[in-house]
Amino acid sequence: MCGACPGGTLVSPTTAELNRTGRKRLVLAELRHRLAPGCTLTLVGDGWTLRRRTGRQEVFADIEPLLTALRTHAAADWTVPEEPRAVVAQILASPHHPAG
Repeated sequence: MCGACPGGTLVSPTTAELNRTGRKRLVLAELRHRLAPGCTLTLVGDGWTLRRRTGRQEVFADIEPLLTALRTHAAADWTVPEEPRAVVAQILASPHHPAG
């Protein structure tokens, strides 16, 4: 749950783990690094905003739908063969990534 949200909004286990480990900003940087030129990704709280090269903007209340969108709908905006979910999993699994 998100403690700052009224009514205790549920978040995915991935978002909960990112919050617990303090690695959301690190994930943001790594995802941004793999986006096509002209794409932007921003983070406010648990909300992620993806602006595609076309100018279309999508807002995601949790990281899980963002990762799905990057893998499927926004595939042209993702520049590497590595799956977005694998990027996040690698960061969460690595003790060498500092909290950021």
